[in-house]
Amino acid sequence: MEETILSSGRVLTMDAEGRESEAVLVRGNRIAAVGSNAEVRAQAGAGAAQFDLAGRTLIPGFNDNHIHLVNMADRERTPSLFGLSKAEIIEHIRASYADAATGDWLVATQWDYPYCPDPHVSDLDAAFPDHPVALFQFSGHAAWMNSRAFSELGITAQTPDWDRGGVDVDAQGRLTGILREPFGAPGLRGLFQKRFTDPENMRRNLPGALAHLNRNGVTSVQDNTWFPHVMDVYNELYADGGLTVRLSCWFMGDSQKLVAGMEDKEFHPSYVERGPLKYFLDGAFSSRTAWLTEPYAGEPENFGAGIPADDIVRFLEPAVRARRQVASHAIGDRATREYLDAAERLVERYPHLREMRIRIEHGQLISDADIRRIVDLGFHVATQPHAAATPQKDIELVGRERALRAYPYRSLIDAGAQISFGSDYPGEGSFEPLLGIHYVVNREGPEAITPAEALRAYTIGSAYAQFAESEKGSIEPGKLADLAVLSDDPTRIDPAGIKDIDVELTMTDGEIVYEGSPMRAPAPHGAG
Repeated sequence: MEETILSSGRVLTMDAEGRESEAVLVRGNRIAAVGSNAEVRAQAGAGAAQFDLAGRTLIPGFNDNHIHLVNMADRERTPSLFGLSKAEIIEHIRASYADAATGDWLVATQWDYPYCPDPHVSDLDAAFPDHPVALFQFSGHAAWMNSRAFSELGITAQTPDWDRGGVDVDAQGRLTGILREPFGAPGLRGLFQKRFTDPENMRRNLPGALAHLNRNGVTSVQDNTWFPHVMDVYNELYADGGLTVRLSCWFMGDSQKLVAGMEDKEFHPSYVERGPLKYFLDGAFSSRTAWLTEPYAGEPENFGAGIPADDIVRFLEPAVRARRQVASHAIGDRATREYLDAAERLVERYPHLREMRIRIEHGQLISDADIRRIVDLGFHVATQPHAAATPQKDIELVGRERALRAYPYRSLIDAGAQISFGSDYPGEGSFEPLLGIHYVVNREGPEAITPAEALRAYTIGSAYAQFAESEKGSIEPGKLADLAVLSDDPTRIDPAGIKDIDVELTMTDGEIVYEGSPMRAPAPHGAG
C-alpha cells in the first residue's frame, strides 16, 4: 500500500483538543499517523513518498457546505457582470455574444444593484431587439429580462405571482423587466434546467470546476444536485477516476418526482453520498424577498415573503418521522423563526428531532432569542461567509444596526450552536475558502470570529453538518486523507493577509489532485 509522509510543517489537526503537530503519514487513502517528524517516519516504510512542508501549514481539506456544482461548471462559460454598470453590462453582452444567431438566448449572471441601480426592460429591448435576454442578479433571486424573453416565456404584466416571486410592474402596470424569484416563473425553470444539466455540457464543464475547487484546497462539497440525470454524470466521473472532490448530493424536497428519481440512483459511501432534502423558506436580501421581522430599509410595507410554520410542518414532519435530514434555505429572521416554530410543534412527539442536525441554510439574520432555540433543538446553521462580502449593500437593505448583527457567527458560536461554512457559489460571487475566512475575520462589528473558529467551521464543522465527522474534517489517524497545504498559517499571521494565502497542494483520498508548489523530497537512501 502506497505511503506518503508530509513533514516539517505546522499541522492544524482541527481535532477536539485543537492540537497542532509536525508531520503526517498517509497510507493508502487514510491517515496512518500524526506526530513529530521522527514519530511519523518511524511508522513509515522505506519507500514512502516524501513531501517537505518546510514550515508550511497543513489542514484538513476544505468542505464547502452548500454549493451548486453544475451551475458552477456552467458558470465557467457564462459571462459575469459583477461590478459592471448598466452601460458596461450591455457592451459586455454584445462582445460576449457577437456570434450569436438571431433568436439565441443571451444569458449572463452576477449583475447587482450597487453598480446597476436602475435596470429596465427598455434598456435591453433597445440593445438586443433580436434576442431573448435573461441576466441573473448576484443572488440568483432576481432576473432582468427584455420583452422578447418575456414573450417567449409567455409572461405578461398580468401573470399571477408565484411562490414568493412574480413580475415587477410600474405605476402604469407595465413590465419593468425584473422578475423576483425567477426560477419559479412559468417556463423559466425548465429552460435553464435543460441548459445547466445537459449531459454533454456537464461532461465538458465539470472537470474544470473540479480542478478549480482543488486549486483552492476543497476536497468535499455538499451539492444542490436535485436532478437525477446529474447523478449519472457524477457516477461516470467516479467510475473513471475523474471525481477529485467528494460529493453529498441533495434532493429537491418539494418534488416527489425528483426525489424518487434521485433515490433510484447509485450512491457510493464517502464519495457520492445521499444528502438532505432541500426546501426553500424565503428569498434573498438583495432581491428584498428574504422574510424579515422588520421591513426593509426605505420600504416600510415590505417584509419579504416566506413559508409559515403550518406549511413547514407539512414537509418537516414526514422527514422527522423517517429520520431524514432536512436543509432549508432561510435567510431572513422571520423565516428562521417560523422554521423553529414548526420544529417545536414536533419535538415532543419526535424527541429524536434534536439529533437530526436539521439545517438552516444561510441564516443571514437571526434574533438572539432564536439562537437559543437553535441550540435547544439541535439545529445546525450551514452558513456562507461570502454573503458578507458587501457590507455597504447590507446597510442599504436592512439598515446599519441589523447589518452589523447579520451573519451572527460570533453569537452562534458563543451560544454553543453548531455551524459550518461554505459558499453557495455561484449564488454568491466567489467560493474560495480563504477569501470567505477573510470576510468573517476582518468584518466590522461584534460578529467577527477568529481565524481558528473559521477554519473549524470550514472543516470539521462542515463534516459534522453531513454526519461525517468520524470520517473527515480533522487530521487524525484512521480518517480519510483529504488534506490541503497552505503557504502560511491563517491563525498566526496578520488577519488582513489571510486572503493572500496560497493553497500549494491538495490531496483527496490519499491522491495529490493539485500541486502548485514543488515539495517532493528525494527518496531516502535505499528506498525501493
